[in-house]
Amino acid sequence: MPVLQTRISNEDADAVKKYAERKGMTTSQVVRESLASYITDNTQPISFGCMADRIWMADDFDELPEGFEEYTE
Repeated sequence: MPVLQTRISNEDADAVKKYAERKGMTTSQVVRESLASYITDNTQPISFGCMADRIWMADDFDELPEGFEEYTE
């Protein structure tokens, strides 16, 4: 199982412990649940064509710029 390490203040650690006690959970459960909720709420599902109309390419994108002929031979 992956390990996540972070530094928090003593006050924040105490607040997490008190919250876990109120909920009848361990601190690990509270942190896991919080991370899972955050990821779920802040991750957009991947969908085909999600970048449609967001990317623009110049009309002459495939054309060789002037002066570059010598580099393509």
